[in-house]
Amino acid sequence: MKKSPAELRQDFVRNVQLRHLRAFVAVAQERHLARAAERLALSQPAVSKTLSELEAVVGTRLVERSQAGRRGVQGLTPPGEQLLAHALRVLEALDASAQAVAPAAGGRIERLRIGA
Repeated sequence: MKKSPAELRQDFVRNVQLRHLRAFVAVAQERHLARAAERLALSQPAVSKTLSELEAVVGTRLVERSQAGRRGVQGLTPPGEQLLAHALRVLEALDASAQAVAPAAGGRIERLRIGA
């Protein structure tokens, strides 16, 4: 049975992980799986698998792979272009959140220990 758009959105929200978005953004920006893997400090097969998982969650291809091999990327599909814009905003918001809760630059977290 085919899922409704609402069910597809729910599946996406439940199943997408930050590692999927990070890998997708790296592949989109690097236009090459091996370079994206190097940037993420992962193996190329791990990035390829993560990208395939994301495409399965979304239910469509996001990346147009080159004919010369699966490592090269010709570009993004229209759904890939749409997802990239949102993924970048998600990762930027996450970075801003980390900066907001991190101690001031150069500051140390002080601990006070009291023994009795």
